[in-house]
Amino acid sequence: MNIDHIIIKRKTQKVLADEVWPISTDQIELHKTLDDLLDLAAHAPYHKKCDPHHTEGELNSCVPWRFYVLDTVNCRALLDYINNEDIKAGKVINMLSAADALVMVTWLPDASEITFEEECNVLFEGNMKNMEHIAGASAAIQNVLLGATARDIPNYWSSAGVLRLEPLRSYIGIPLSEIVLGALFLFPKDSEERDVFIKEGQMRNQGKEKETWSKWINLLK
Repeated sequence: MNIDHIIIKRKTQKVLADEVWPISTDQIELHKTLDDLLDLAAHAPYHKKCDPHHTEGELNSCVPWRFYVLDTVNCRALLDYINNEDIKAGKVINMLSAADALVMVTWLPDASEITFEEECNVLFEGNMKNMEHIAGASAAIQNVLLGATARDIPNYWSSAGVLRLEPLRSYIGIPLSEIVLGALFLFPKDSEERDVFIKEGQMRNQGKEKETWSKWINLLK
């Protein structure tokens, strides 16, 4: 598929399984696919290096994003933890029951101290650098989604819901100094062939009329 077709074909597919699916995807092949998708994320554009305090740990790249990758086995382990701890996780439970992989993506705010409220709301300075960090991390996410679409992998960019809150973010190992931008769910290629409810994005066919959000500028008149 050419890139134009991949962009148009990409769509939100929220696969909601009522029962936990057996692991059907070869995990060695899955790891290779995930590595390839991470390589695509690495080619996303970004304008500024992240704040140096984000490079002091195990993940020490200058890019303004971090990816935390769970394969199928670990998706099911996370699901078990949620159930054992009686955490109210809503549709996240149904998605983890079906998912081949979960990728938690964060962006790195340009501040030495981040203030967290009880609900895990984050206060960060609304400056140009932070805006560019969010844009860069978003581009990295889009690269992964397009790469998954090119491989016929159903995918969903979630706001993460309960996964962005305590205790689940700490259980996964996401530092509180990072801000969750999304949870990317990747589902088995044959999901559409199974007896399962798949919810597509409500906004897919809305706002597509380019004359409503774009304008040709003529400076020569």
